[in-house]
Amino acid sequence: FATHLLFSSPRLRFSEQQKRSILSWASALGANNVPSMYALGKTQEQIKELFGDPKEKVTTTSGNVFYLNSVSKAIAMDYANPLVRFSMQDYPEDGQGQMSQVHHGEKMLEGLPNNLAPPCVALGTNIFFVNELLQHSTKDYFIPKKFFQAKLGGAPKAEVLAVGHGIIYMLQEGYAVDPELIIVLVSTFTRTYEDIKANGSELEWGFTGESLFSTIGHCTS
Repeated sequence: FATHLLFSSPRLRFSEQQKRSILSWASALGANNVPSMYALGKTQEQIKELFGDPKEKVTTTSGNVFYLNSVSKAIAMDYANPLVRFSMQDYPEDGQGQMSQVHHGEKMLEGLPNNLAPPCVALGTNIFFVNELLQHSTKDYFIPKKFFQAKLGGAPKAEVLAVGHGIIYMLQEGYAVDPELIIVLVSTFTRTYEDIKANGSELEWGFTGESLFSTIGHCTS
C-alpha cells in the first residue's frame, strides 16, 4: 500500500521503467516484502473498486480520446490520505499584503462567495457552522458568516478566525442581530447552536422582528 501511495502521487510522476528500477534496487538491498509490479497493479485495482476512479474517459466526435480528472474526487481522496491530510489548508488566509500560496490571495479571502467558503470549523469535539447561532467564552452570542486564518501579532502559526454578526440584548425587546460585521477568534467558541437550543429557556425573550431569520436563514426553523 505504501509503495502504491508513492508511485501514485499526483505531484511526483514515475514511469513504468522507473518503478521497476526502484523495486529492483530495493530487492537488491535486501528489503523485505518488496512488491512486484503485478502485485502493485492488483492493489491499484482494489483501491479503485473501493474509492472509485477520479478519471473520466471522454471520446470526441472525431475519435480522439482524453481523460478528465474530477477535482472533487481528487480532493476527497487527498483528505482520505493520512499522509497528506494534516498538511492541507482548509481556510483562506490573510497574508497581510504578502502572497506565497494560493490561499493567501485576496480573491480567496474576500472574493470567494460565502456558499463556496468552508461551511464549518471543528474545535475539540464541537463543530460550528456558518449562519448558526453560537456562544463564545465571553457569554456573548455570535453568528459566523465566514471562516479564515491570519497570523496575529507576528505569531508563526495562523489562527482561525470568524467574521460575522454579534447579538445585542435589548432590554424589554429581546435580542437583535447587530448588522455590523466583527471578527472573533474561533478558539473562544464554547457552545454550538444545538447546545443553546437544548436549553429552551435560554433565549425566551426571542429576537426582535425578522433580524435573526434574515441573517441565519433556515438554521432557526
